[in-house]
Amino acid sequence: MAKQKKRATLEDFKNRLESINPNLFNMLSTPKTHFSFRVNLNRTTVQEVLEKLKQEGIEPQSVEWCKEAFVLSIESREALVKSTPYTAKEVYIQNLSSIFAAISLKIKPEFWVLDLAAAPGGKSLIFSERASKVSAVEPDKNRFFMMKRNFKESLVKNIQTYNKDGRFIYKACPEWFDAVFLDAPCSSEAHIDIAKGITWWSPRRIYKFAKLQKELIISAFESLKSGGEMIYATCTFAPEENEAVVNYLLSKYPNAKVLPIEHNLQNTQKGITKWQDEEYSSEVTKTLRFLPNKAFSGFYMARIGKE
Repeated sequence: MAKQKKRATLEDFKNRLESINPNLFNMLSTPKTHFSFRVNLNRTTVQEVLEKLKQEGIEPQSVEWCKEAFVLSIESREALVKSTPYTAKEVYIQNLSSIFAAISLKIKPEFWVLDLAAAPGGKSLIFSERASKVSAVEPDKNRFFMMKRNFKESLVKNIQTYNKDGRFIYKACPEWFDAVFLDAPCSSEAHIDIAKGITWWSPRRIYKFAKLQKELIISAFESLKSGGEMIYATCTFAPEENEAVVNYLLSKYPNAKVLPIEHNLQNTQKGITKWQDEEYSSEVTKTLRFLPNKAFSGFYMARIGKE
């Protein structure tokens, strides 16, 4: 009779997180106190939204590094969802980590941007306000149609949508795009509710996604024009899905360079170069891991240039 594999425990998960950062498990266990949203500039202006919200008794806190992003206490979420700007699709609830990563992609008005795993589409909406054209790719059919509806309701005119497998986009579009964003499917460790346990988490899940992520990052890089830049991101903490994937790209492409990420944020940690039995290029120290804090969820991002 085959020996059953030991099921992953909360203690296993805790030990992994604390090996990355001693405070990470406690941060993830702390209930969220704030959430964030962004004004949909395709529909309205920041000033108009703030005036409408004020009339309804909602006064959000501004975010210094993004003029259209704002923060509210968790207790105010229901009020925002019932507000006139929200029902009119003038605001979009989106995590600060995702917003920061999206606006970190350097985009010029004439650019054509590829969003390679785009659903539900929040980052594509940001790109649509900054670029001439956006191609949003999503393989899952249900998520794809939800994303299309999201774009339609947001009155976006410059996003093309494709229900395609992102791993093979580069074959049809080699070096087509001025900028590429890949928020890769991942083990979603940042979204685990510790209070409910880790029923769906396991190291096996991490290794499964790491294989997919390596295929996707190659496709993203091959789709990028020479001289362009891309961002690789996940909502997980596992180095196998983060630094190891970036390291894999660097080992395959001498013309791939990790670029610095400019920020004044306190809840971040630079990429690590050693994990268990693996060692990564010192270049991955330029990547960034967001630690859960207020309106920030756990996140990882790397900014990569193509020479």
